[in-house]
Amino acid sequence: MMYNTFTTGLVATLLAGAQIASAHIEMSFPPPFRSKFNPNADPGSIDYSMTAPLKDTGADYPCKGYHVDFGTASGKSTATFVPGQTYNMTTAGTATHGGGSCQLSLSYDKGASFTVIESYIGNCPLAGKYDFTIPADTQPGEAIFAWTWHNRIGNREMYMNCAAVTIASPNNKRGAVSAAFSTRPQIFVANIGNGCKTDENFDVQYPQPGPNVVEASGAPVKGPEGSCGASAPAGNAGSGSGSGSGSSVSSVAAAPVTTSAPAQTSAAAGGNPGGVFITVPSDGPNQGGIFLPSATDIVNAPSSSAAAVVSSSASVSAPAVATSAPAVAITTQAPVQTTLQSITKPSTTVVVSAPAPIATGTTPGNGTGNGSGSGSTVGAYAVGAACTSEGAWNCVGGSSFQRCASGTWSAVMQMAAGTSCSAGESAQLKMIAKKHLTGNGPKLGRYQRRRSHAHLSN
Repeated sequence: MMYNTFTTGLVATLLAGAQIASAHIEMSFPPPFRSKFNPNADPGSIDYSMTAPLKDTGADYPCKGYHVDFGTASGKSTATFVPGQTYNMTTAGTATHGGGSCQLSLSYDKGASFTVIESYIGNCPLAGKYDFTIPADTQPGEAIFAWTWHNRIGNREMYMNCAAVTIASPNNKRGAVSAAFSTRPQIFVANIGNGCKTDENFDVQYPQPGPNVVEASGAPVKGPEGSCGASAPAGNAGSGSGSGSGSSVSSVAAAPVTTSAPAQTSAAAGGNPGGVFITVPSDGPNQGGIFLPSATDIVNAPSSSAAAVVSSSASVSAPAVATSAPAVAITTQAPVQTTLQSITKPSTTVVVSAPAPIATGTTPGNGTGNGSGSGSTVGAYAVGAACTSEGAWNCVGGSSFQRCASGTWSAVMQMAAGTSCSAGESAQLKMIAKKHLTGNGPKLGRYQRRRSHAHLSN
């Protein structure tokens, strides 16, 4: 009897494990990066857990980190779409978690931003096959096609699969479009440590679904909760930092973080919406992107001083940035490691200048935050304005930025909480991040890990 009991328990455990391993849903067409459905995928890098959701910390956003294959042999295009034509995407798997809401999107900047081309409110991915139309004014070229899903039942998760596709030139004269591609919203991002959540048992109503929407929900529909902001259209500039949020303002010491290559940022706009998170992983490989410390990981400098002064004795070196801190990882098509600048002169005083006071509070009250859509746009270029310095950055007022991509300026996007940038155009986005002061004396410690994070990646 004991043997039978043990055997029954073991079988149940194995069956449960098998169910978990085979659970969830994945996109099958177009075939995603590193998918078993992708004929170009390197056999040694195929992800047989492609059905798994993104990490709840957002460390593998976007595309589970596999967008780095874009432009490589294993990341070659797997489908060709013509503007104005209708196609379908398909999913595989059985654990649909009661459905939910999905979006399809395109990225022309290697995964830094994703423009919505179709939204499905409810009943997704229950059908397994969904029609979509490539907007008539979609730019021809190589792009990343993404499917994102926020499930209705189960853990609060976000799923994302991405594929390399080719957008061909239109066969004939383009017809009328319901909305210009440049004004379509960015994808909605939630449940990955960015302060935005979807409620269980509801199909999420996307704040900005775009002009192409299929509403097929048989369940209650509800908007997201938390610091979600709106998936603002790419054409909207000057998003504010919230309606009067923030009840305290503190001055903190900060030093510039320098990198050897510009990092492309997520194009979500408005407050801290989907796609913009802040973190520094303490271990494991970075899945593409640049990671900086968050405002909640900072010890505020004395309000009476304008700078943090770090003194060292004759026998102690005082680096401006601890060399044991995790490196900042910049990803283009493959991870590239860069290190933070350090100063190790003994018997010296290292002065780290502080930026202007930054609002760090998030509790609703009589704060100093601007209302949504009221952020400063002085020094910003109009969305879609021509530019010649491909990849150049334009920091607007230290609190927002835009980039020259594909010959035009992008929308203006807010800097993540706790960071600012050096105003003006430059080849690199010079971000000023707050440091964490630790230790037995006044010296700068290593960056600390936190869940809520910003993923700025190429």
